[in-house]
Amino acid sequence: MKNVKYLLLTLMAVTLLISACKKDDNADKAKPFIEVLGYDPVYTALGLPYIDAGALAWDVTATGDTVDITSRLVTQNNVDTQVAGTYEVTYNVTDEAGNAADERKRQVKVVIGK
Repeated sequence: MKNVKYLLLTLMAVTLLISACKKDDNADKAKPFIEVLGYDPVYTALGLPYIDAGALAWDVTATGDTVDITSRLVTQNNVDTQVAGTYEVTYNVTDEAGNAADERKRQVKVVIGK
């Protein structure tokens, strides 16, 4: 009977230890943020190449550290400098915890130059 009590106490202690050490995968609830570099809107001349100034992406982790996640940035750039008009470049990023940033945009205006 004494061995059964020790076994039960040991099992309870192991269970508590495991639950206390369990990793909380949902601890990081903070959205990453995007910093668009350069001007908005941008004007470029018809027929000239457009090179986007880009953006930076940052994340605050569950431990409170701010880390550069620019390498995870997804950019959509459909600017056609052969056709005058207004275009948008969009920037999106998701951190390692799956939190998505608020999408950021830059307006690009292709204009007829003199």
